[in-house]
Amino acid sequence: MKARIFNSRNVALLVAAGLLAGTGTAIAEEAPVASPSPTASAPAKPLTEYQKARAAFKSAHETYVANRLSSMTQYKSALEAYNALRETYREARKPIAEAFKAEIAAAKSVRDAALVLAITPDAKLVVQNAYKTAVAAATAKRDAAVTALGLEPVRPAKPNLGAKPTPPVKPSKAPKSNS
Repeated sequence: MKARIFNSRNVALLVAAGLLAGTGTAIAEEAPVASPSPTASAPAKPLTEYQKARAAFKSAHETYVANRLSSMTQYKSALEAYNALRETYREARKPIAEAFKAEIAAAKSVRDAALVLAITPDAKLVVQNAYKTAVAAATAKRDAAVTALGLEPVRPAKPNLGAKPTPPVKPSKAPKSNS
């Protein structure tokens, strides 16, 4: 026959144990506890050199982290502005580049057609010189349009975060001497 875990005797024991444990903590909470008064505390020990260096390090590290975060935030916003300006500049240059390519292609087609018709070397030289002149004119026109656009935006420089503070070296305990 299987033994039941939740029989009446086990339940009664669990309830009694719970009551005893519950009243014990309630009684313990009501008992006055002697606590040291803050005015009668022992005088504070002076800080050691390591503790002073550790406090200075913590302060310097917090300052470094705050400066790094603000510098990187400024850098990220400047980088976003730069990317927007660069994209605008590139979009403005696209029509200029397309016009230049179209002019060069037109000059090439004129040159190729003229070279087919040119029989003498002098005529071929005239065609080549005309092509070079057309390329120089297209290049000058492109350069003038790019100059009119202005300079390409300059990428912002990464911020100089400075040297990260180094933590102080914890002093080692002096070895015990057996005398």
